[in-house]
Amino acid sequence: DSRRLLLLNISTMAIFFTRDNFVLAFPLLAVCSTYAFFKFIPLQYGLPVLGVVALTIKARNKIIESRSTDEHIDKTIVQDLVSDEDAFAAKENEKAQKKLRKTEQKLRERLKAERRNNANKKNVAADEDDDEVITTFAKGTRGKKGR
Repeated sequence: DSRRLLLLNISTMAIFFTRDNFVLAFPLLAVCSTYAFFKFIPLQYGLPVLGVVALTIKARNKIIESRSTDEHIDKTIVQDLVSDEDAFAAKENEKAQKKLRKTEQKLRERLKAERRNNANKKNVAADEDDDEVITTFAKGTRGKKGR
């Protein structure tokens, strides 16, 4: 039963304490709390306390800002290092591609040269056969039989 009452109180309080109501009431709350602060706390204690609170907030903000810039600097350093490694890897890849292209080109040239040599040998062999036929034709075969 106590849980139900607590839940009932929280749910009914949520009707009155909403964000919209807080936004509308904030200026009045700020004025009243400032008045109460200076009314009940003497200036000789209140002003230094406010100064310390203001300096603490400012220091906290600077620490947060420096951490965010350190992270940014760290990220840029990491990006620089990674980009250097990527560039090095790209150069190595390019060298490997060039080497592969050169070996393929040499292989093509060697195959072309072998084809030319084979074609030349066939032509030379055909020319030699033609030369033999021509020489036998020029000499004639009659001379060997008749003598």
